[in-house]
Amino acid sequence: MLISAWPGQPQDPQPRRATILNVYTERDRRRRGIARKLMEHILEFCRSEGLAQVSLHASDDGRPLYEDLGFRPSNEMRLRLR
Repeated sequence: MLISAWPGQPQDPQPRRATILNVYTERDRRRRGIARKLMEHILEFCRSEGLAQVSLHASDDGRPLYEDLGFRPSNEMRLRLR
């Protein structure tokens, strides 16, 4: 997880944002609740830090878990410069 400086907004004055990176469970360890438990710990940490928003990029396999945890799709565009 990366916590970065972020300009505050009226609906979210917190000057920091969390981005969750590279959550992965080995194929033979999936469907055991490992990723869910990890995500629950990460989200609890974010709450304890007073963060109001957490972002991630979901794979097709991970999307159902994240949606179940309350994540909603957002509109993001990306430009590769190299």
